[in-house]
Amino acid sequence: MKNGTLHIVGLSGGKDSTATLLIAIDRLGKENVQPVFADTGNEHPETYAYLEYLEKSLGIHVVRLKPDFSEEIAKKRLFIARDRRRGRDKRGDKIRWSNKAKRRALAVLQPTDNPFLDLCLLKGRFPTNRARFCTEWLKRDTFVEYVDSVIQQEGRPVVVWQGIRRGESDKRKNAKKIERMGRGYYNFRPIVDWTVDEVFQCIASHGLEPNPLYATLGRVGCAPCIYATKGDVRLLAGSDSMITDRVRDWERLVGQASKKGYAAFFQGKELAGTKPGEVSDLVFWERHQIDGILKWAAKEGPFMKGDWGHAGDDGPRCGSEMGLCGD
Repeated sequence: MKNGTLHIVGLSGGKDSTATLLIAIDRLGKENVQPVFADTGNEHPETYAYLEYLEKSLGIHVVRLKPDFSEEIAKKRLFIARDRRRGRDKRGDKIRWSNKAKRRALAVLQPTDNPFLDLCLLKGRFPTNRARFCTEWLKRDTFVEYVDSVIQQEGRPVVVWQGIRRGESDKRKNAKKIERMGRGYYNFRPIVDWTVDEVFQCIASHGLEPNPLYATLGRVGCAPCIYATKGDVRLLAGSDSMITDRVRDWERLVGQASKKGYAAFFQGKELAGTKPGEVSDLVFWERHQIDGILKWAAKEGPFMKGDWGHAGDDGPRCGSEMGLCGD
């Protein structure tokens, strides 16, 4: 490594992290740069293919991180099996897992080798905009643990290159170009003041194509993301039926692993402007599970305020502060 420093590039498969990788290689040489991809298990197939495209085109190796929740799942199984709690919650439901719910959950609560699914099985629910545990557990913590392990093993300074731009969002408008995170640990953001056009120009100038998802879905990230809009759902459903089939299967498994027995990938308030409590739990879950969402998304019209807790078609987007999520 140049000057004894380890240079790690957080790679998401999106345009910004790809441009950042190219800059790092230009300045340091590919032998001195280590691209790292945190695999959630909920990526679009095109993104996995794009990583292979970059490896082949640039002659590099991308380290793929996959968190393992086997130990946590084993502890959760033990807790459920031994649950003898008394009392009821605020809604009047028993706190203790019923014997029926125990049998149902223990039948499916097993590691699947898919980080996203395993995490949701462990939680008994899918992430929401109010409880976005996916970014924390699958991206940030996994990447930080990797960097910390490298620092301890190598004993050398580490510079993490991040594909973050100030123009992306208000959250990033004050992002620093270089930031000291700890002793011998720095974050470097070489494209922090770039425009979107400059990012795509950088990729093109290296004779590369951007992730093909920009031509179909318009962005790169989890497929689907919890922040998906009505338009996103329509595009995803048309891009690869395996994605919606996978969500349907995940809802079944996570539902079985939950105390209630139901789970929906897209959660939030009732659809079509209904108020909480106006519909039964069964109707609520039916409307929010993937088949209900597909029917709703197929209808033309704007994204309705209150649906899934979003503000609208231009509402919040998922994004790791470390640039590990798509863009």
